[in-house]
Amino acid sequence: MNQILKKLSFFSSLDSESLNKLSEIIIEKEYKKGSNIFIEGERAEAVYVVKIGKVKIYKTGNDGKEHIIHIMSDGEVFAESCIFEACPYPASAEAIEDTVVYVLDNKKLEKILEEHPKIAVELVKIMAKRLRMVAMQIENLSLKDANQRTATLIVNLFKSSGIEIRNGSKIKLNVSRTEMANMIGLTRETLTRTLFKFKNEGIIDIDGKELIIVSSHKLMELI
Repeated sequence: MNQILKKLSFFSSLDSESLNKLSEIIIEKEYKKGSNIFIEGERAEAVYVVKIGKVKIYKTGNDGKEHIIHIMSDGEVFAESCIFEACPYPASAEAIEDTVVYVLDNKKLEKILEEHPKIAVELVKIMAKRLRMVAMQIENLSLKDANQRTATLIVNLFKSSGIEIRNGSKIKLNVSRTEMANMIGLTRETLTRTLFKFKNEGIIDIDGKELIIVSSHKLMELI
């Protein structure tokens, strides 16, 4: 188990003792594409780590519109915000492809954190990173136009997959156009128009489910 955990980013810097303790409380669960892992407002009972697959974290507005906060992939942690206090899940989580997650019960994890501060430090780092991400999303939604939002989304999709932003870089899109639009507060139609505008201007190319950066310079200029 420890060798498997070490390959995931959250666990990679932990020592053997910490990994052994976490291994004792980890439960592995599988979710089919489209399955809900939890719903906003439900009592938060666990922290999750993606072993393999993709999970979208989203909120639903009063008008029923979905806004995607983040797409979680291998090694990423989610639902960590309620570990230190009893609170409902602030957002919903859904598997957008067949996914396997590690589930860590909050009560059991809290006891381990008291004895193993290195794990707590890693969680605090994740929370700080999440706060920065939310601040960037707020800026993106409130201050940027459709071109800037779309360019930022493209860059973030590449970065989250560990792909360097340069000419010829290619990524397989594992999210739909509607989901991409919901990530940046645009309609599907506006996002589609903007993507084809970028294609016609020689910034990107789209080949089915693949998105290719033709001009990284032009793309970065838009942000």
